[in-house]
Amino acid sequence: MAMTPSAIRFEPEEKSWIAAFAEMNGTTFSAQVRQWTLERLEDEMDARDLQMAIDEDDGSRTSWQDAKRDLGLA
Repeated sequence: MAMTPSAIRFEPEEKSWIAAFAEMNGTTFSAQVRQWTLERLEDEMDARDLQMAIDEDDGSRTSWQDAKRDLGLA
């Protein structure tokens, strides 16, 4: 997969802190920032999906007993 360069500005102390963490974990500054960004994006999308499901929930439920009966497992 081809990567596209992007620029993110950090304060020198922030960059040093991130670089030290990346080195400690055997990765590069860029890979560490990319990993954190994608993980955060996934978390945000999961939270958004959950909120949408909660907003759409009508409160109706099927009991475990009813589900087993409907599937012929009871």
